[in-house]
Amino acid sequence: MGVSVLYSAIPPSSTLYRRLQREKALSLLVVSLFPYGCGIFRFFEIDPEEVNEILEDVIETHQETFGSELEADRVIAQLRSELRLTRQAYPGIEDRRASLEKTSVEIGERLSQELSRINVANADKIVEKLMFGDQTLAPTLLSTDESLGLISRQLVSEGASIFRQIDPETLFARNEDREGWCLDHFERWRDLYLSAAEKNEEILVGVA
Repeated sequence: MGVSVLYSAIPPSSTLYRRLQREKALSLLVVSLFPYGCGIFRFFEIDPEEVNEILEDVIETHQETFGSELEADRVIAQLRSELRLTRQAYPGIEDRRASLEKTSVEIGERLSQELSRINVANADKIVEKLMFGDQTLAPTLLSTDESLGLISRQLVSEGASIFRQIDPETLFARNEDREGWCLDHFERWRDLYLSAAEKNEEILVGVA
């Protein structure tokens, strides 16, 4: 049924965003923690033992980037601080997230069909970008394979304009189990685009 695709809004005007573009250890830490918990902005809310296990594994895997244990602890503390400050400065950022849990293939196919039906050119290519992004996080620091996808502000705005034209229930039936599952995921994904566009935010994308 496909992969699970995870999304989280991020404000380009935040200190966190700017630091992610220039500090490799911090960027790599965000990329590594992105799939866990209820989004990167809520990562440290999960069970402390689980947090420690995940962090230990990440540090061991990327020891050449994090260096000493002291340096790794410093980067983790800085991430904690930046996440807290971002949540304070951009209320609700932790909840501007969505996931397509093994529904991306079906949603992509239905959306492409609908865009073609309403005469949107290059529907397949547009859906691919809407789903996986048109950029990557910190491209000067991380390779494409080790980074996250990034949906630029321009694409967020274009996507929101497209989604405003579409009634989700023209794609999926609400009362059928599998269809209802896909509809629920599509609506949350669509709502993320709309809210991110309203707040001039970009969207991080991870595949799990």
